[in-house]
Amino acid sequence: MGRTRRASGFRLLVLVCLVALSGTASAQTRLMLLSPDEAVRLRLGREEPWGAGPTVRGSTGPRILVQEPVVRQTSNGPVIETPPSMSFFIVFEANGSPVDMESLEIKAKKGILSMSLTPRLKPFIEGTSLKVGSVTVPEGRFLIQIEILDKAGAKAVEQYRLEVRS
Repeated sequence: MGRTRRASGFRLLVLVCLVALSGTASAQTRLMLLSPDEAVRLRLGREEPWGAGPTVRGSTGPRILVQEPVVRQTSNGPVIETPPSMSFFIVFEANGSPVDMESLEIKAKKGILSMSLTPRLKPFIEGTSLKVGSVTVPEGRFLIQIEILDKAGAKAVEQYRLEVRS
């Protein structure tokens, strides 16, 4: 009887550990792109201009291809309209010279304020793409800038207006 009780206790302990680890793994794959405090600082108000900024595309620079969420091209530049929870998938395509993924820089911007999102996103780099299955962003309007170089030093810079609403 004592041996059965110990075996059952051990099984219960293993089960609890597995459940805890699976919860941790799913929490680790969910990325919060901006904390609520960061969103307050970087959220654009209705009165603030948020037209697309610099776009640098040379004949030899890498191509930035946002696959998810959907990008809508407007007369004021590219716009991403999304709910607070989304998938994020960007492909960086070589255009003459191989893409230098170490040079990738992704920022949230508001006026002169700029915050790098790159450290949060680097773990999700797969080859020459960035793929995050579950990203959450607080509601609001934000400006996101993506910069990348190729191995020859040619640069691509694109800005996207991100509009997050339920």
